[in-house]
Amino acid sequence: MIYVKDRKIVVPGELVATGNFRVYSGAEKEGKNIYSTVVGIVYTDPEKKSIKIVPLKGKYVPRIGDSVIGMVEELALKKAIVDINSPYKGILDVRDASMNRNAEINRLFSVGDIVYAKVMSVSDSVVLYAKPPYGKLREGRIITIPSTKIPRVIGKKGSMISLIKKYTECRIYVGQNGTIWIKGKSEKEDLAIKAIEIINSESHLSGLTDKIMRLLEEKVI
Repeated sequence: MIYVKDRKIVVPGELVATGNFRVYSGAEKEGKNIYSTVVGIVYTDPEKKSIKIVPLKGKYVPRIGDSVIGMVEELALKKAIVDINSPYKGILDVRDASMNRNAEINRLFSVGDIVYAKVMSVSDSVVLYAKPPYGKLREGRIITIPSTKIPRVIGKKGSMISLIKKYTECRIYVGQNGTIWIKGKSEKEDLAIKAIEIINSESHLSGLTDKIMRLLEEKVI
């Protein structure tokens, strides 16, 4: 018997099911009982008698209105399936990706394309919107950090990311899912990435803004 609904969040020690189920990850058996060992999302298959729990740690939990950056991993009928660094898949319908009503999804995107999009709704999947000013990102470089560090990268009222943009002269899009896209001159991209890596590793320390300012000034002047 399964005690939790499919794709629901569970916590360590929570009883997920009782019976003869195959456990793939995120859970362990004690006798006939199966308990979660992580904070994660349950995926159950009653027909195959299988249970899998995908940990939420390190994964982005989508919220309506978030801007995200993801990679197209599959093209289906009139929609693209996008990896947004989340237990949930991003679904981008062709109607939400182009101003052209007659557009075809395989003419807009290819597998491996990077997409900047907005989260419109969240359920068993995440509905995305990618009409302008969102859309496919061409060239540039990608850096991924824990989504919990993104507010520090942005800074109060956008102060930190504005600082990085000013000194590096790069175009930078920041996804709430922890993925950041950077495009500019090669050496300026390197500088922006270095600044973001410092923010990621030292986000808990005071005086971080001053440190980033000194780094940027030293490299630019």
